[in-house]
Formats: sequence, structure tokens, C-alpha cells
Amino acid sequence: MREHRTGFLSYSGVYQETGKLDGSAYFEYGLRPKLTLGAKVDIDMTYGRPGNGSGFVFFRKPITLRDRNYKIAYEVGLGATFDDTSEPFVRTALSYGRSIKMWDRYGWLAIDGAVEWALDEGQDALKLDTTLGLSINDKFKVMMQVFVSETNGKTGTTLAPSVVWQPRPKAPSFVFGIEGKDGILALKLGMWRSF
Repeated sequence: MREHRTGFLSYSGVYQETGKLDGSAYFEYGLRPKLTLGAKVDIDMTYGRPGNGSGFVFFRKPITLRDRNYKIAYEVGLGATFDDTSEPFVRTALSYGRSIKMWDRYGWLAIDGAVEWALDEGQDALKLDTTLGLSINDKFKVMMQVFVSETNGKTGTTLAPSVVWQPRPKAPSFVFGIEGKDGILALKLGMWRSF
């Protein structure tokens, strides 16, 4: 959950060794203490202009569990894939998050499971994203992310280690990483901004 009246914005680009370029933008805002609104767009930018992709808007609410050292929230959204045609879908998700300590460093663990239910002739999509992050010092964090998706009976897994650098407090953070999927490597560059 995003804290009340605070927001988060991120941009990223992933350039594969095949020459494919994907862009992504994500936004969320704490509209109320127990209500977060957000949106995400993923677009193929290989030819220098928006191509096929997907996008959705959502709201997220917590599931109250008293006296626990973790958080659970559910999410409902509405979106569409787009290329030559547009396929609408409803998105439902469940998220688990908690702080962790490894050695003398603090970090976080997040697990997000989602189903994108096709409303037209498209295929339902299952997604499971896991993030393990660790703060090295005030300026650097490291992350390992694993993204698993299944559409039309085909499963794909992406491994994405990265480093997050925040040059000074309250400044934007910059993400540098690599992604590996189906034997293809990609370079990932991104920016995070909290406000």
C-alpha cells in the first residue's frame, strides 16, 4: 500500500540483444489511508514509435491482519492489450510483502500473483512476480526479481538482477540491471520517483 497522499512513479526501458526495445511506465498514489490507485503501461518501442503492448488501471486495498509482520493486499483493475486489435481484460491480484534482515542489512520481500481475465476472444494470463531487495547503504540497493507468466498454455520465466542507486535523499533513484528470458539477455535502465 502507498501511504496516504504520497505517490510513486517509475519508467524503464529494456533493450534485448535481438534489438527489441520495450518501455514501461508505472504510477500509484495513496488516495486514502487504505486505498491506493494506480496504472501501468507496457509498450514495444522497437521501431521508435508505440507498438503492441498492454495497460491497465487499478485500485488496491489491504486485507487487515492484526499483529503480523507482513502485509497482504488485494487489487482489482481494468485494462486491455493492444496491437492490431484491442482485447479488454479484468485484472485481479493478491500481494504479500514484508521487511527482512540478512546479516546486518535490511530489505524487503514482495510476492504478487495476478490473473488477467480476457473479456473478449483473448487468452487469460497468469502472472507471478517475486522481488527480493536489500539495502547496501544509504545510496545503493540490490534486487533480484523473478517474473513468471502463463498465457495460452505457454509459460515464460524472466530473471532480473539489478542495482538501484539514489545519489542523495529525496532525489530520483536509477535502476541498472539485466534480464534473461528464454536464453535472450537484455539491458534494463529505469528511474523511480517518490513524491
